Formats: sequence, structure tokens, C-alpha cells
Amino acid sequence: MIREIIMPKLGETMEEGYLSKWLKKEGERIRKGEVILEVMSDKTNFEVESQYDGYLRKVLVEPSDQPIPVTTVIGYISDSPDEPVPDVLQTPRIEPEKAVTTEKIDSKVQDAKTAVRGDEKIRATPIARKIASEHGIDLASVVGTGPQGRIERKDVENFIARASGPSSKVQTAEPSETIPFSPLRKIIAERLTYSKQNIPHYYLSVKLMVEQISKIKEIKKAEGVDATYTDFLIFLTARLLVEFPLMNAAVEGDRIRLYKSVDVGVAVGIEEGLVVPVIRGAAEKNLEQISNERRDLAERARTGKLKKEEIENCRFVISNLGMYGVTNFQAIINAPGTAILAVGAIQEEPILDNGLLKAGKTMWVTLSLDHRVIDGAYGGKFLQRLKSVVENPGQIYL
Repeated sequence: MIREIIMPKLGETMEEGYLSKWLKKEGERIRKGEVILEVMSDKTNFEVESQYDGYLRKVLVEPSDQPIPVTTVIGYISDSPDEPVPDVLQTPRIEPEKAVTTEKIDSKVQDAKTAVRGDEKIRATPIARKIASEHGIDLASVVGTGPQGRIERKDVENFIARASGPSSKVQTAEPSETIPFSPLRKIIAERLTYSKQNIPHYYLSVKLMVEQISKIKEIKKAEGVDATYTDFLIFLTARLLVEFPLMNAAVEGDRIRLYKSVDVGVAVGIEEGLVVPVIRGAAEKNLEQISNERRDLAERARTGKLKKEEIENCRFVISNLGMYGVTNFQAIINAPGTAILAVGAIQEEPILDNGLLKAGKTMWVTLSLDHRVIDGAYGGKFLQRLKSVVENPGQIYL
């Protein structure tokens, strides 16, 4: 019997994925539950297990940077190694993504942005809507060729091609090179574009005195706990999120979902971009547990070994660029969460202590907040409380 291997749907919102690698070759024996391929989605690789015993009879789609719609057949498993593949089983054609110019679009596209189609409801596929949004195109100006006039991907791409023809291209004598987005970079671009376009960001900054944290850090190190400043911030903010539940919320349509569990995400830079693994139940974990878990998650993030559930459902994120000498920056909120804390470098500078001038260690942090959920006063109180516990960590048992 011939059985299909399909591009799995790994989440409710997943519409397409990327085939990273086959872990079996054609003709090889496969056991049920054995990992046979890796798929990229949500900025990390996921291992896909076989649902059947048998043999990898035919590979229909090779690993590439081209997105594959979910449920697309990508291979076949057979009961015997020489079982014939019926002629009706044709290799699916994954259309290579057409090059869409990102150069300046002329007035034809600008006109398209303001075009309307009366009260008629516009039918369009999700991928068509996404491409149109990325290029600032009003779908009301695109003619659909799909069933019942539905706008499909090719319709939007053809519209862009017509609107950005040879006359609109910028002529330059400078040598250049075009580098295509990797699958991970595509996902990052989509997520961050969505966040900036749909979440009304605002930013609050404060300077923290970290002398006390620095002293405790050395004490803990002598006890065998080599915690970083990021670990301390995870530990402290996790406990504050219990006091400030809106900082641990998610937006769902026109509702705010409040969570009991405090799950803190940590931005981790990897070769191709950025991923955000999550420390679950951080408010119930001690400093050593948080430090060990963060190191483990960061290492597996860099090797592409994170599990799907380890990067999902994160509401509050900490992003630290201090190790690069960055003193202050504004981060983009990780949807559907409501806040992200951007952490700068530790600096030594003169400070006043009881009227005396001395050298002290300081750190700038900037909180990016979703104004739909969190008002300025609420965010200000959170930062005020964070400053208090960082500068006086004895308020919270370490």
C-alpha cells in the first residue's frame, strides 16, 4: 500500500512551511514514530515522525527555500521497497517564488492604494493578502482570476510587475548583489512587519543602578551559580508580572486574555536571525533553575533543536544587546504579547550616593508596550517597580 507524506500543519495559523531536510533516503526502511524529515516554521526546525511502518518509496519535493502549502504531498511510504508508484501519483509542482521588485513603485501603485471597490467584499487568499500588505497595495485595485473572482497570489504579483515596470526602476551604475531571503528570514520579516503595522507601540525608558545585583552576582558565582544579568532580570520581572497581569496578556481580536502562568521569552540571536525560546512558569523558579534553563534553550536555539512548544505562547520578552556595547534601543513586540524589555550594556559612571560622588554601575532598559492594552501610567508603574527591586533586590528573595 502507498501512503502519503504531507507537509504537516504545525499550528492553527500555519499556512505553509519549508522542507529543511530529509533524514531518510529513498528505499530506506522506516519505523512508525521515527523522525524522517525536518520542517521549518515559526522560526525554528521541527522534526516530523513517520505515521507508518514501511519504506521511503518516493521523495517528491527536495529541500529548498521555497514555501510549501500545508497538506501538500511531499513523498510516499510503501509497504515494500519495490512497490510500484501508480502513474496517477504525480510529483507536485512547487512554484518558485517570483522575484518581486522592492524598488520604488511609481504612481500607478500609489493610485492603487487609494482605489476602492464600493461595498463589494473582496475575496482573496491569505498569501495574496500578505503580499499585498507587504507592498502597500489595496486589493480593491487587483483583478482576481480565481473562482468567483478570488484574488490569488499570481494576481497580486502580476499587478506589482505591471506597476513597477522598466520605467520605474532606479538606474544605477553601482555594482550590487541580490541575496534572497532564507526561510527563517522570511518568517522574521512577516512577523515583525505584522507587529509594527498592527500593534501601536510606545516606549518607556529608565536607568537602573545595578550595584547590588552585581554584588549578589559575585556571591552566587562563588556558590556555583554563574548567573548573567539577563538571568537576574528574568527572575525579577517574572515575579513582577504576577503583580502586573496586563504585562502578561495577549490580544485576541477585541479581547484581552490574561494568563495565570508567567512565561518569559528570551531573544536569542542565531546565524540566520532571531528566535525567542520561552521559560515556562518563570515566577515559580529560582535563579539557578532559570539560569540553567536559559542556557539550555539558547544552545538548542543555535543548533536548531528547539521544540514547537518551546517557542509558542510568549507574552513578555527580554532582549539584551548589552554584550555588543549597545546602551539603549527599542525592540519590536513579539505578537500576540503586549510587552518587550530591551536591555542595554552595563556602564560605569559617577553617581551620587548619600551626597557622595562615587563610581557606580548603571544599565538602561526600554519597555516597548502595546497601547491597546497597556496605558502609559500602568507601564510607568511597572518600570518604577522594576527599578525598585533591581536597585534593592532584598525586596525579593534570591
